[in-house]
Amino acid sequence: MSEKRFPWWMRIKARVLVFGVLMSAVPLLILGLASFTAAQAYLEESIQKQNSERAALLAGQIQDFIQNNADSLIQVTSTNALELVGADPLARETVLGTMLRGIPYLESLQVADPQVQVLGKVSRREVDYPVQAGETLPCLDFSASESYSLSEVFFSVDGRPQVYLTVNIIDPQTRRNLGYLQAKTDLKALFNKFTSIQIGQEGIIYLTDGKGKLIGHSDFSRVLSQEDMTRNPSVRNFLAGKPPSLAGNEYPNTDDTPVLGLYAPVGSPPWGVFIEQPVQEAYEPIARFALRVMGMMLVIILGVTLISIYFGLKLTQPIENLEAGVRRIIATEDLQAEVTQESDDEIGRLVQAFNNLLRRLADKTANLQAEQELLETVVHGIGAGMALLDQEKRLIWWNSLFARWFGSENKNFKKLACEELLRGEGPESSFEENGRVLALEVQGDKRYLRHSYYRLNSGNPENAAYLLLLEDVTQQVEMEARVIQTEKMATVGLLASGVAHEINNPLAILSAHNEDLLDRLQEEGELPGKAEIEGILSIIAKQIERCKQVTGRLLGYARPGRHGPDRMDANNAIEQTAALLAYRLKQKKMVLIKESEPGLWVEGDENEWQQVVLNILTNAIDASAEGSQVIVRAQRVKRPFASAEALPIDKGDEIQIEVEDQGQGISAQYLKKVFDPFFTTKPPGQGTGLGLFVSYGIVQKMQGKLFIESTEGKGTTVRINLPFQGRGVGHECSSTCLDLRR
Repeated sequence: MSEKRFPWWMRIKARVLVFGVLMSAVPLLILGLASFTAAQAYLEESIQKQNSERAALLAGQIQDFIQNNADSLIQVTSTNALELVGADPLARETVLGTMLRGIPYLESLQVADPQVQVLGKVSRREVDYPVQAGETLPCLDFSASESYSLSEVFFSVDGRPQVYLTVNIIDPQTRRNLGYLQAKTDLKALFNKFTSIQIGQEGIIYLTDGKGKLIGHSDFSRVLSQEDMTRNPSVRNFLAGKPPSLAGNEYPNTDDTPVLGLYAPVGSPPWGVFIEQPVQEAYEPIARFALRVMGMMLVIILGVTLISIYFGLKLTQPIENLEAGVRRIIATEDLQAEVTQESDDEIGRLVQAFNNLLRRLADKTANLQAEQELLETVVHGIGAGMALLDQEKRLIWWNSLFARWFGSENKNFKKLACEELLRGEGPESSFEENGRVLALEVQGDKRYLRHSYYRLNSGNPENAAYLLLLEDVTQQVEMEARVIQTEKMATVGLLASGVAHEINNPLAILSAHNEDLLDRLQEEGELPGKAEIEGILSIIAKQIERCKQVTGRLLGYARPGRHGPDRMDANNAIEQTAALLAYRLKQKKMVLIKESEPGLWVEGDENEWQQVVLNILTNAIDASAEGSQVIVRAQRVKRPFASAEALPIDKGDEIQIEVEDQGQGISAQYLKKVFDPFFTTKPPGQGTGLGLFVSYGIVQKMQGKLFIESTEGKGTTVRINLPFQGRGVGHECSSTCLDLRR
């Protein structure tokens, strides 16, 4: 076996070096990381607090700007209400022109009556600005709690953001609403004033309305291009109504540049002020601090590393000498050799203990070799095939007999699934059930092997999970088959007279019709017609079919079994056997009552199961007096002590077949011997004594139980319980399935 080589970092020398470096570097790293984290947190807090104050200040200034403009309009309407809505257009234009010149942010002014019909208007950019017929004020939406109305932001033809600011014109005497004064306010100059504030070297300020539309930016070209800001995390938080956080957020902006961003809502109007500063610019001081700290730590770590290398070599040299000596012993496999002891310290005492261990190991090895030879003699000489399986039941070892059986002496079956190797004939080759007899072809001959596997404790050298034992039971299986066939032939002999009588009646009918037809054909005169001949031939065909059914039932019962379980309906054998015994029942003037449920699926050899039913029914008929009756019950019942948690669906059910006669019963002294081979209470020549013995073995093979209850003078009840197997796959309920009836 090749020696496993370990990488250098797993050696003691490397560990000593790493330990020295860690003991010096870790405290420095922790201290530097703590300083760096504190400085970074302080810087972040300072930057975010400063930017948050700026954003809040700008939001307040914008709110004040809107309120001041609204107050100016309200003041003008309160002092010039009658001139604004009066019939004199010259006075109205004078007031509007004076107001337009006094407020530089106003783009245009227009006055409307209470029905929002425009009475007059002036514009800063147009000299001739006439009122159109039926023109009304746009964007008029007053709230009961507000003194003015502010429209949503819209953009002019040249891309400048604008809003409509509208106030009521109130009569100073009656406080009645006389109309509306609306100002188109240009926001570009205002936003340019606010967004020109310097945020570091590359920081930006921008504003959005309540729908996330960009209405102001440090780079006004982005406003003109109507850049979509709704994907910005800060804008999404603002639109979602989340309260602004002083800590801000770190995210990539629309240019994919990592930034620190925060916002402040204006309130009224529902706009938001946003500030973004590149992360690299914000954290530049902490990066310079980190470089200085790393430089100092590298110098200190380098010095400690050199010291660790020196002491590491001094410490590990004796250990390496011990390792070299051990490798030499492993290479030579000389357990009598010793490692040289160089010192009296702990390593020297370790060498001395190792030498003692070698001497004891040499003694143990000799003993183990002797025990191994004995074990191999037992394992390879036992008359059973043995194999070790892993957790997935794949072969990992086998003995010589197993190898001879399956030809694996010249094949590599390592890791081969055991089910593939032990796949025999038919469904009985399944490896699911421990102790099942498998029909396999071994060395060109058909053999029957009983397999048993046992769970092994984990941790064994081969990582084996199961021990598989294969026992050759070919002679036993063949002997059982011969016994069953012998009993079957004996039963066939007993049935032969009844079958002969059953065939005799249709043969008599055949002979009579045949003679009658021949006589009429030989007579002179009118010959029988075609219809009459066809009728006679039909009768003859029916009688021939009747003979065929009788002989078919007898031949089907007498044929040898195929030694293989299958899923079958237990009712079929009851129906077929009842038909086979019909003549004997008729002879004794007996009645056979069948009480059977449909779909009683069991697993077993159908031919063997028919043998069981025939043996029990024959015994019941023989034991019963003339004119009596035999009752056969077949039903599905719950298995005693079956647990719903422990068993799957239908696995807790059983099929129960009962045969009850009205004979003289069996005395207590004979009841214990009824399953013994060749024991019978029938007169000589009427029984072999193998019926119940064979039936008991077949029921056991089907994983069932057979009970006999008898009271002398009152009759006998034979009860068979078999595991219910669910509906047979690919089977349909045959015509012999009976409803529950008497």
